Amino acid sequence: MRNYLLLFTLLFAACSKSDNDTPPRTTYPLEKLTNVAYGSDNRQKMDIYLAEAHDTSTPFILFIHGGGWTAGNKEDMRNFQDFFLTKGISSASMSYRYVSGSVHYGELMADVNKAIDHIVGMNNWQSRKTKFVICGGSAGAHMSLLYGYNYDPANRISAIISLAGPTKVDERSFLEYAKTIGVIGALNNLAGATYATGQPINAKFSAASPINYVENVPTLLIHGTTDNIVPYQQATLLEAELKAKSVPHKLVTLTGAGHDLGAANPLNVLLISNEMTAWVNKYGK
Repeated sequence: MRNYLLLFTLLFAACSKSDNDTPPRTTYPLEKLTNVAYGSDNRQKMDIYLAEAHDTSTPFILFIHGGGWTAGNKEDMRNFQDFFLTKGISSASMSYRYVSGSVHYGELMADVNKAIDHIVGMNNWQSRKTKFVICGGSAGAHMSLLYGYNYDPANRISAIISLAGPTKVDERSFLEYAKTIGVIGALNNLAGATYATGQPINAKFSAASPINYVENVPTLLIHGTTDNIVPYQQATLLEAELKAKSVPHKLVTLTGAGHDLGAANPLNVLLISNEMTAWVNKYGK
C-alpha cells in the first residue's frame, strides 16, 4: 500500500479545495492531532485530522491501513488524510494490534470499535457522533468491510470504501493461493485456525469473511484486475452478493492494475480520488 499512497500524494497536492460559502453556524479551525491513544496497547493509537471550519455535520472518514494484518501503521494513510482535508472532510487513521497466536479478527474488530468509541466520546473535537465512512486498503479494507457489516452495534457506519480488500477468506482457492505467496500464516492467525490442503475449512475462516455478513451499508469497491496479492475475483464475489441483497454499491474496475491500484498512472489516481470523494459526499453527510 505504501508505494501507491506516496504516488497519490503527487496528484492530491495539486487538488484545490472546492469553493464553498462559510456555513452560517459555529465552526472550528483545522486541527491535526497525532498519536492519540484509544486504548492501553502501544498499537492502539490514531491520528485525527479535523477539517477547516468543521462542525458536527462535517463528513468523517476512519482509515485503516494495510499490511497483511501483520505490518503497516496509521501513517501509511496520511496522504489520504491530507487529501481529504482539501475537500473539507475530517478523518482519523488508526493503527491496530497485529494478528498473532492470541490476536485474531475479533480483537481487530474490538480495536476498530474502541477507536470509534473514542472519537465519539471526545466532545471537545466538535466532530460528528454517527454516519462515519470507514475506508481501508488491503487488510484494512477487509477490516472495514467486516466491521461495517457485522461489528457496528450502534449503526455508526454509513458507508464503506474497500481498496483491494479480501472479502471471502474461506474460499479454498484463495487460501491455496495464499499458501503460494506466503501469507497463509497471517490468514491462520486472522481466523485463529489452521488451513490444511484437502481438509475441511474451519468455520472460523467463514466467520472472518465479510461476504458472509453483508448488510445494507453502501459499499464502494476499487480493485485492479491483475492484483497478485488479493485476486480481483474477491471484489466480484462481493459485488454479486451486494447486488443480490440490493445494497447500494459500486465496483470500480482498474483494468491492468495490480495491488497498488495502478498508482503509476495519473488517470487511475484521479479516478480513485474522484470516486472516493463522491462516495463520501453521497453517503457520509
